[in-house]
Amino acid sequence: MSRIRREEALRWLRERLSGLKAGECLDFLCKKRNRLVRVIREPQGFRVEERGFFQEDFRAGEVRELLKICERVLAREFPRSHLLWAHRRKA
Repeated sequence: MSRIRREEALRWLRERLSGLKAGECLDFLCKKRNRLVRVIREPQGFRVEERGFFQEDFRAGEVRELLKICERVLAREFPRSHLLWAHRRKA
């Protein structure tokens, strides 16, 4: 688990997507760890889970679409956070 700046979250995500296997995920949490954005690799694309202010799920078929969704969700879920916890794990 590592601490990253919110501005670097999309770059961090993009760098790790290529090594992500189906069934693995990347988690972004706020400092208190009560809000979460999870990116899950599936056989046919990606799923983004938002758990915090909003409880929503999104699906993306390609990386470009995923990054657009994540940019919007990260800004909405972590409006005042400067640092995020980020880590990779099994879904």
